[in-house]
Amino acid sequence: MKRSVITLLLVGLFALVSASAQELVVWGSHDLTDGENPNSVALNSKIDSFEADTGVNVAYEQVAWDQLATKLAIAVQSGGDVPDVVEAGSQHIPALLDAGALMPLDDLLEGYDWTAELGDGDRSACVIDGTRYCIAHNVRGGMTYYRADAFPEGYPQTTREWLEVAGTVTDDDNYFSTQFAGRSYASVEIMWYPMIVSNGGLLFDDEGRPAWANEEVAEVVEFGRTLFGEGYFPEVNVTGDFSDAEAPWMNGSAASFRGGSWSAVFVPGLQASVDAGEVVMTGGVDFGEGPKVFMVSEGWVVPEGAENLDAAAQWLDAFFEPEFLAQWAAAQFGIPTLASAYEVADFDSTFYQSVDDILGAQGVYMPQSPYYVESLDALAVALQEIFLDPDIDIAAHLQDAQDEVLRRYW
Repeated sequence: MKRSVITLLLVGLFALVSASAQELVVWGSHDLTDGENPNSVALNSKIDSFEADTGVNVAYEQVAWDQLATKLAIAVQSGGDVPDVVEAGSQHIPALLDAGALMPLDDLLEGYDWTAELGDGDRSACVIDGTRYCIAHNVRGGMTYYRADAFPEGYPQTTREWLEVAGTVTDDDNYFSTQFAGRSYASVEIMWYPMIVSNGGLLFDDEGRPAWANEEVAEVVEFGRTLFGEGYFPEVNVTGDFSDAEAPWMNGSAASFRGGSWSAVFVPGLQASVDAGEVVMTGGVDFGEGPKVFMVSEGWVVPEGAENLDAAAQWLDAFFEPEFLAQWAAAQFGIPTLASAYEVADFDSTFYQSVDDILGAQGVYMPQSPYYVESLDALAVALQEIFLDPDIDIAAHLQDAQDEVLRRYW
């Protein structure tokens, strides 16, 4: 009898502890099993310290970076279980908001003093019509890297200068530049949209519908077709993936490389070469309205339907501790969004000063669209077809791609 009573008490105590235990469900793109990746190491450390400090268990699920937004939107709209905190890029916020997947964060974060430190990069991405829907932890963007000895007079800045200089550094074995321009929305972000903005063109109208069938976009595409047609860029830029585009830079056959501040993660020694003066960083090409570069903020959102809001707020508070945020941004070669984080780490180098200066002067966020990925993927396919087939009429092909997206989604 006594044993039965004790057993019941233990079961009841276990049930009480289990019921009171909190779990924070986090979706992110980083592989926590990769002990060589600085982001994975930092995130593992933060999870351990968070659990120890708060008593909240973190259930982390890795989701591919290009599938996070879609998976979240489906989870919220289906009415099923949703995570408590999700990693998100600034270009996906409008679509997630349109899908009803984002919880406003102003009330949740009321009383956290560090939110007052967040800079323009965060506000531009996360505060929409006066309401905060995300918290950006770092800002990164498109960069051009060039070998100093290949351009003794500096890198060309205008389209005319590009065409003049490209021929002087290109031969049978070497290229003026290399960059990803393949069948993915990322190629539009990094390569083409900054040029389109510099030429006064549009990708989407005010309602987020495709509007790229215009003269300004066609002029940019014609410029790109000329560069590829003359052999100034390797064809693998159009037919390959990200790593294929990096290879001509790493093997020394490309005099310049258009990537991003994040390229230092994938290209060995890139940051050190910049700091040593062997490689110089610059921004975009000027089509007439000033050079532009793609800018992206990365951060966290709290989905509609999240169950553990207190723990979500605690997670954000812990993540934005200045020392950790500085470590996290540096691991991604980005600029932290908190001024105090920028001050506690060594961002005073040629590399980081170049990133900060270029993004501050030339950075542009992507325009909003509820079908952002689907639309830009379709445009990227159309551009690849144009570059690979010189007989395709540019204006007509852009119009066809635009009409097809409109028929499919609107």
